Amino acid sequence: MIAFACGLFLVAGPTEATAGSKKAPQAPLVFDIDKRKKTKRPVTDWLRISGYANLRFQGERNIRRDDDVTDRTDEIAAYLGFAARTDLGRGMTGFLHAEVDVRDKQTHLRSYGRIMQPNLKEALLSFPTGDTGQLSIGRLRFSDPYKWVADASVDGLHYAVRSGDAAFEFAAVQGTRDVTATYLLAHTSRAADKRRAGAFAIAERDGADRRMHLSAYLGDQVSARFSYQLNAATVIGDAAHGRSFGVGIDARAIQKLGTGRWDRQITYGFAMGTPGFQQSGLHSNKTKDGGQTQFHRYGYVFQPELTNLAVGTLAYGLRLSRTVSVDLSAHAYLQPNRRSTGPIARIKGATTGKSRFVGSEISLAGAWRPTKKSKLEVGIGRFMPGPAYADRSKASRLYMRLSIYF
Repeated sequence: MIAFACGLFLVAGPTEATAGSKKAPQAPLVFDIDKRKKTKRPVTDWLRISGYANLRFQGERNIRRDDDVTDRTDEIAAYLGFAARTDLGRGMTGFLHAEVDVRDKQTHLRSYGRIMQPNLKEALLSFPTGDTGQLSIGRLRFSDPYKWVADASVDGLHYAVRSGDAAFEFAAVQGTRDVTATYLLAHTSRAADKRRAGAFAIAERDGADRRMHLSAYLGDQVSARFSYQLNAATVIGDAAHGRSFGVGIDARAIQKLGTGRWDRQITYGFAMGTPGFQQSGLHSNKTKDGGQTQFHRYGYVFQPELTNLAVGTLAYGLRLSRTVSVDLSAHAYLQPNRRSTGPIARIKGATTGKSRFVGSEISLAGAWRPTKKSKLEVGIGRFMPGPAYADRSKASRLYMRLSIYF
């Protein structure tokens, strides 16, 4: 893995800017104070704010198996959030992102009633250290270039330094909400033209478990019609399924079929994790292939982890305009090792241990942005269990969200 990461750096080594050339690309960071949520409304010459409101509906059917019941969950939620950025002088920046949601949830068994929940998503101070360094302390939003390693809010400190087309960052953080582990993270990256490459080393402590995650990535826009992303990782220590070691890979290629009235593209994807592999816990496995909305790269309904699982993906995307996008995706799932326990996924259920074929899914994600201050997102999917499952009944999910920005 270390040799692989070094190879990426050699491929994506530094490039010298020439007179009249475009601005040199910046190496990616998991946290960059200059790229946090935009605050477009000035209050004073040192304070800027922004806000948003969301209305969301989510309906799920038969997510839980093995009970001979067609279970149902419907949830309506309203979100109100705001972000504020303040200039404290001498390069110091304060940033706050808070949200409150009110939701009403019903299942086939009961109604949970109306629940209100506040959420402090970010609250931090950031200040420069020297000409190229930046230190940030507080609640931070981490997100790596491909969201395969980090995409979560964490508490702690983060230090980053950029020099030309190279960057290095270090963080000591604690997970928030459902993430209970603590982490030491180191990330180094390079950029050259439209290519991005880097490597992570993450030490994780989750209760009595200790594990080390080593990973590397490479992404390149080869031409106007072809781009790719590669991720590879290994976990050492208290890995999944009682093992001490595991390996995972994720490869995606995007082929544009030309420009015209309907800007079309095809995405080819393959990902696999061995029985011992598991991701860091900071990830979300979401992706955005040039459209107006994110979607789950391994399935909208199933949403699996890569432990003892292989996923093949084929997606067809339409970019009807700058305001409308649609992505139709198909996924197939296999277990490298047959097991009598199901994959770690949104779908819960026992497997027979007699077949590797877990199932398949088809999903549709679309978005319409009629104005710069509004967006409608829709997602719908259906999961078809394979012979690996004891309960072969199908599962589905519907998601709609209307967002207003101000």
